[in-house]
Amino acid sequence: MAYRFVHAADIHLDSPLLSLALRDPVLADLIGNATRRAFASIVDLCLAEQVDALLLAGDLYDGDQTSMKTARFLAEQIRRLHETGIRVFVTRGNHDALSRITKELTFPESVKVFGSRAEAIAVERSKGDFPVAIHGLSFAQPHAPESLIPKYKRPIEGAVNIGILHTSLAGAPGHDLYAPCSLADLQATGFSYWALGHLHKRSGVEGKCAIVMPGMPQGRDINEAGAKSVTLVTIADDRSIRVEERVTSIAQFERISIDATGIDDWRGLVGALGRTIERARDGLASEHLVARVRLTGATPLGWRIRRDLDLLKTEVDDRASVIGG
Repeated sequence: MAYRFVHAADIHLDSPLLSLALRDPVLADLIGNATRRAFASIVDLCLAEQVDALLLAGDLYDGDQTSMKTARFLAEQIRRLHETGIRVFVTRGNHDALSRITKELTFPESVKVFGSRAEAIAVERSKGDFPVAIHGLSFAQPHAPESLIPKYKRPIEGAVNIGILHTSLAGAPGHDLYAPCSLADLQATGFSYWALGHLHKRSGVEGKCAIVMPGMPQGRDINEAGAKSVTLVTIADDRSIRVEERVTSIAQFERISIDATGIDDWRGLVGALGRTIERARDGLASEHLVARVRLTGATPLGWRIRRDLDLLKTEVDDRASVIGG
């Protein structure tokens, strides 16, 4: 029988949003709850697809969190998986190492949180099914300047070996160097699939060794724009691997540019803004659009736009409320 799992990372549950809260309390409330809703949708996906496991490749939490509301929410979602027999495998990322919740929350026996010593867990399978082993390693400290690959156990012979690793790979803008390694390092392990986390942008390599960085399931600001997702993986009886992206973001940040060249009427400007936002909303993969709007071009309305910027913002907000989402 096939082995199926959902691979997610960098959820950053209840990540604080101070800048949004200062500017727009309603928007802050939407985005502040979006990480929870995205995680609930991940659990929904696991249940709907009747997968065998959920793999969480680090940064489930967001730094030095102490809120027991976060812990209670997470416990409720994990219980939904536990009650249907879906296992959960977790490696701690750099943000998890700072979280008190990481140390204090007790999970059911269906959840495996990997420690600071590498382990290979043989998955319980029905007689006749190909064997599966899940490999993982967590760091207790928020910094891991050296590669963790040499610490992992060797692949179990005859099994489909799946590794979970929180890593910056060769490095990326906006991300600290964390457990650096190359794609060649990962491919040389002999594993069939590497479930990565840490980088917030999705990427992947398929082949004999599939390597996937799923990105984050929910963006938190304009610098994390675009639809966000997790990965649904199916390992067939012939051990071939199918990788599917599944969108989970509740709110999708996008930059929208509007050319105001030649528009000399205030009503026409507001109408152009509304139409552009509506087109962007219609093509969206997520439930909500959070747009940063940029006006360009030469228009005689330039002076009025600068003078009445708050009014224009109100007009656009009103159009957006009519469009919905």
